[in-house]
Amino acid sequence: MPLKPNSSQRHNRTRAAILGVLSRRTASGYEIRQCIARTVGHFWQESVGQLYPTLSALVREGLIEVVDNQGHGDRRCIRYGLTHSGRMALAQWIEQAPSASVERNELLLKVFFADKGNLEVVERHLVASLSEAQKQRDVLASLAKETFANEEPRDVEGLLGWLTLQYGRVMLAANISWCEDALDRLRSVQRKARRPAPGVKHRSSM
Repeated sequence: MPLKPNSSQRHNRTRAAILGVLSRRTASGYEIRQCIARTVGHFWQESVGQLYPTLSALVREGLIEVVDNQGHGDRRCIRYGLTHSGRMALAQWIEQAPSASVERNELLLKVFFADKGNLEVVERHLVASLSEAQKQRDVLASLAKETFANEEPRDVEGLLGWLTLQYGRVMLAANISWCEDALDRLRSVQRKARRPAPGVKHRSSM
């Protein structure tokens, strides 16, 4: 059964992410979340509220199956595997043209309207965004070193993972560069605004 084109985009992509993880190994819901966070987490995340209902739906549709069901109560661990239909559905999804991504960046929205508020507050937002981007850059650099020894893999599966990781690193580098440039320009404008106009002298206090 192919992934339904008329389903919501987010739901459809969640299904594809789960099928993708299970195409490489059997895993529990927790392990699927961990795998997503560890491998594609820099550009794709899944919440518990989205993941587990989708797992149940995929089982009902025959795209995945329970391969191990151990324990009871809180210790219960259900592991899932991909079925032949699931592999076909994943392959069909890969063939579909990706939907156009519409970026919703609240920081950019605040910067655009910053003159209607407090510029110093927006400057602090930029500093915080720069700091966070630098932290994420360091995380991805560490991941690249740990996973790929900072070298381009020669096998196909490794190369695909390396390429998505490189995308994240390039985007973070661009974000860091933009934040630094935006801060320099904004601070320059603020310094000029504080300077007295030419020819204007401040009278000393009496």
